[in-house]
Amino acid sequence: MSRALFLVVWSLFSFAVIAQPQYRVITEDFRPFAYPTENGEVDGMSYEIVDWLLDDLDIDAEVEVLPWSRGIGLTKTKENHVLFSVARTKEREDWFKWVGPFYSDEVALYQLNDPKYPYKKDIKNEGSILVAKGYPEEKILRDEGYKNVILADNTAIAIQMLLKHRGDYFPIGQAALPCLLAKYNLEEDSLRSTDITLLTSHLYIAMSPTTSDKEVERWQKALDKIKQTSRYQDIVDNHSHHCGNE
Repeated sequence: MSRALFLVVWSLFSFAVIAQPQYRVITEDFRPFAYPTENGEVDGMSYEIVDWLLDDLDIDAEVEVLPWSRGIGLTKTKENHVLFSVARTKEREDWFKWVGPFYSDEVALYQLNDPKYPYKKDIKNEGSILVAKGYPEEKILRDEGYKNVILADNTAIAIQMLLKHRGDYFPIGQAALPCLLAKYNLEEDSLRSTDITLLTSHLYIAMSPTTSDKEVERWQKALDKIKQTSRYQDIVDNHSHHCGNE
């Protein structure tokens, strides 16, 4: 190979390496979607899908588990950041570039199944609703006129407050409910659903707003291909087994 041809080939190779972004991929501890394991790794339904996606895209990145508010802040303001699993809402629409959805879940208000704390006919004006900061349920409730919303720093604190009767209701998705019960050693009938469904939560992969549309399209096509496989359906169908409590 001539020196000139070698330099051309090397330049093209170098450009390809430089053109591939080095992503920081973030999620939160929210089972069954993602959670840290005892050996310091990450597991969960969303993690399996995203890890598969990264492999198909030939992206070498370790998934980090961070507090939700920090993950949101970093991905909104920093280049080459990726955050999952994120509910796509009107408020968040311009915060990120979006890939998905990769899963959808019904979120309803639940309460303790305790005869001492009967269901209130007028939840909007009676009792209180516990919501984790930064979650879309807060805005939905406030937009619908609920003034009895109590904010907790995170989901774990909100659940502890519910169990200690420091609040009456908490929004939970159907996918998260089995893991929530298992985590706190609660029986299946410990919580009961009200007749209020707040939203269908469509979960997405959120990318830094500076991400190119071409790159977002590349991720979306790869995800669409994954969703057409039986392996993807197996991951979704078996989500209740990914609680990290076994």
